[in-house]
Amino acid sequence: MAPIEIAQSESGVIRVFSVSRPMSEMARDLKQQTKAQVARGLLDHPVSDDDFELFALSDLAGVGLPSYLAEGYALDPQVIHSDKRRLEALDGYVLVLFSGVASEQSVSLTPGRDLTLIGTYAEPRTSHAAAPIPSDSAKPYTGVAKPPETPKRGRGGSAMVAITVVVALLLLWWIFA
Repeated sequence: MAPIEIAQSESGVIRVFSVSRPMSEMARDLKQQTKAQVARGLLDHPVSDDDFELFALSDLAGVGLPSYLAEGYALDPQVIHSDKRRLEALDGYVLVLFSGVASEQSVSLTPGRDLTLIGTYAEPRTSHAAAPIPSDSAKPYTGVAKPPETPKRGRGGSAMVAITVVVALLLLWWIFA
């Protein structure tokens, strides 16, 4: 297979590979090694658990790989439609590789003979653009409230507290004396 170049700046791209190993061999390898170790052997490149998914298509019984990709990764079904027959015809194990594999530096992958690239799919980009709000209250610093004014205290409040304390002390002295 030709090398696959993944730029460090790439994000939101999913690559789907079919694994051409017998199910029994894959099951044995996954019992003896971690998924990351098996994926590393297939890709001939180190990967972390967040960089890929490796699973048997039998785990998707009733859902199917095209639906899993469309619903699980919010891929546009129209994008998957061109490869739908190929995706549905797969059996055995599948490796789904994410752009995060190149988060630290650009990567050139040369997958082993047991991997076949089925498709490369981009996750939809969300538009965060919004129309400007014409209201005056949407302008900067118009919503900042002034700090509340502290109430002014007069001498009357302090005198009342002092008188109350003196009366309470006299009452206590009269009761216990």
